[in-house]
Amino acid sequence: MGERKVSKGADVLFVYTNINGFHSDVYSFGIGYLSSVLKNSGFQPKLIIVRSKKDYKKVLKAVLEERPKVIGFSAVSSQFVFICELAKMIKRIHKGIIVCGGVHPTIFPESLFSSFLFDGFFIGESESSFVDFVSNVRAGARYQDTDNFCYVDTNRLVKNKLRPRVKNLEDLPFPDRDIYDYQSIINENNSMATIMTSRGCPFHCTYCSNYAIARVYGEENNIIRYNSVEKSLEEIDVLKTKYTFDKLYFIDDLFILNRNWLDDFLPNYKKRFKLSFMCHIRPDVCTKDILFRLKDAGCYRIFLAVESANDYIRNVVFKRDITKAQLENVFTWAKEAGLETQSVNIIGVPNETEETILETINFNRKMNPTVTGVNIFSPYEGTELGDYCREKGLLRKNNPCKFFDRRQSRLTLPTIKNAKLMKLYKRFQYLVYKDIDLLRARRVLWISNYERLERNIFLGPFFRRFRKIAKLGGNIMLPKRS
Repeated sequence: MGERKVSKGADVLFVYTNINGFHSDVYSFGIGYLSSVLKNSGFQPKLIIVRSKKDYKKVLKAVLEERPKVIGFSAVSSQFVFICELAKMIKRIHKGIIVCGGVHPTIFPESLFSSFLFDGFFIGESESSFVDFVSNVRAGARYQDTDNFCYVDTNRLVKNKLRPRVKNLEDLPFPDRDIYDYQSIINENNSMATIMTSRGCPFHCTYCSNYAIARVYGEENNIIRYNSVEKSLEEIDVLKTKYTFDKLYFIDDLFILNRNWLDDFLPNYKKRFKLSFMCHIRPDVCTKDILFRLKDAGCYRIFLAVESANDYIRNVVFKRDITKAQLENVFTWAKEAGLETQSVNIIGVPNETEETILETINFNRKMNPTVTGVNIFSPYEGTELGDYCREKGLLRKNNPCKFFDRRQSRLTLPTIKNAKLMKLYKRFQYLVYKDIDLLRARRVLWISNYERLERNIFLGPFFRRFRKIAKLGGNIMLPKRS
């Protein structure tokens, strides 16, 4: 998809990078919401999507054609190095203001010091403050004092006041999907549209950004906030009038936490839509009754984060506070309810050994999920476990531009050699299924090898084109990046 055609006169040119990315889905709800509030305030935002370094030229071309007043990036840790490269190239040809928001600037604003290519960062939820910022820029007024803005002044990091996070999500407009070629995103992902009915997650998993974001706001928990049931249903109605799809993916970090909301949403969803959907659950807040009600409303698959079957890794290193019995219960109940299950796992963490990885593989084999996925741990800056890895000197000195997020290890672990870790990663799904269903095991191994070919710098374009022609959907069924 690369570039979305732009017309002249953009107030803001958003640039969204997904290089060596973990997801084929390139829709950013963060940019979607910012675009909506900008349009509602009379501004004209545009968007360029960057899937490889070849798309850098398209960005520079759009900058020269548009001459936007503001160039806005959205960064996760794994993409920041590419964003810095682009910012440097843009600075050479354009005098516009370059800013960056997203998870990485929010939890690691000190990275402004590593690159003076940006006029500043936006920290936290910035829909309203970003509109004020763009208004000041267009009026030629001082923009540095905008709330949620962070900048460097004479070697000092200045962080302005944070506005409270949006309490009532229904006060926001629907996220803008028109700025994207959203139908193409649906088509690439097996006719599936994505929707987010809530923000936040109150748990303290050490590898995740949610707890780090809460600390930015001086809070203990990233309290979950839900859109109203009626507005969530209305958004689905709007999606159905604009786009063609036959499945929904609720990408909320924790779809089932608010029981009152769920009790109201599920029967109303069932009445209004005949759309199958999938969602994320957490074992220690899930019951058998919830799973049967999800199935009755149209859910066909749940995402279950096992992460590790080893009790020490799961509950001490990750601080999940989830028992193996709770995990087993959810797998059992899901099968009784007729729900597909997708197990999500993380390997390659501090104190990981070959034995702990095999324990996770054996647990998945015992549970026999419909799909099993595995990620290699990524030590995101600002997260508790990422900071621990830096403090202990576990990070490799490899070129971050050549690093594939969650598919290669950035750590040197004394407890397992990298070659052994990569071998177990590549064969994880095969080892789960080989004694259950050899045909399925060989199929997942073939798909895994095929996806690696898609990421190959030389062969990738050919295989991605083949997938498009063959109408083989991308994989959006794995957890979100931090």
